[in-house]
Amino acid sequence: MPRLIGLKAGPKQRLHDALRQATGSHIMIRDILVHLDGSAADETRIIHAEAIAGHFDAHVTGLFTNIVPTPFIPAADGLAAASILEESRRQAEAAGESQAARLAQRLDTLAMPSELRRFDLFADAVWSAVARQARACDLFVALRPYGADGSSHWPEVVEAALFGSGRGVYLAPPDAPARAFETVLVAWSDTREAAHAVAEAMPLLRLAKQVVVATVDADGPPEEDREEPGADLARHLDRHGVRVELRHVPEWREVSRALLNETEKSGADLAVLGAYGHSRLREWVLGGATRDFLTQCPVPMLMAH
Repeated sequence: MPRLIGLKAGPKQRLHDALRQATGSHIMIRDILVHLDGSAADETRIIHAEAIAGHFDAHVTGLFTNIVPTPFIPAADGLAAASILEESRRQAEAAGESQAARLAQRLDTLAMPSELRRFDLFADAVWSAVARQARACDLFVALRPYGADGSSHWPEVVEAALFGSGRGVYLAPPDAPARAFETVLVAWSDTREAAHAVAEAMPLLRLAKQVVVATVDADGPPEEDREEPGADLARHLDRHGVRVELRHVPEWREVSRALLNETEKSGADLAVLGAYGHSRLREWVLGGATRDFLTQCPVPMLMAH
């Protein structure tokens, strides 16, 4: 059964709450970096970045990744091949110039301060450039990188931000409108990654009318071990002024399916969860639940590693 987690407000707690309301929270989002690529999908990215920035009067920076042809060692007809490559590079940079001008005009229409940063990059340089830029922001905004049909859209950008920046990453489904954060689902497990995601999401959790902390009972009902998974987190969020409902989801064959089902069942506008994976040489291998959410989650997500 769902349970509301709250604390009794004694005189000292009421004084603390009054002071907190009077002074406001120090946990804010002031600097948002949004990935742009010059395509029609940029509008969805910008709409989501603008909606979040509006709550916090945040600065929005557009990170425009313009891919140019990768140089190669010419074969026998080296001069001709080099000439073709150089012409392709000039065309890519010229197209990037036109797209950058259009994106700068779009960002100028935002109600908050904004700027555009353009990077003409070889494809293998995208990962390091995105990770480096994302480290100097409060939140990175992009689109969900994988489709249920097996398609992929800039997975290297999302993985660089998730695993290389140390920052929270907000991912919107393709063509999804921005939503008010009335109900937020936190997919909680007792891990460093989940704790990091909650910390990065705290400004948005404080905006929500309701936050559902969902834990999956993979080892049977928690009452059998006299445990209350998520209770400590619920108390922590309560102390930040977040209204929390704790839910234990019965065991499913796959944890990700249980949490995705609970996301839809709760009517969540945002899902918050840790991103799991490991590095094999320089390739990031996503955890199963992380990959499932990046492929199927029907609502925006805020993830952190």
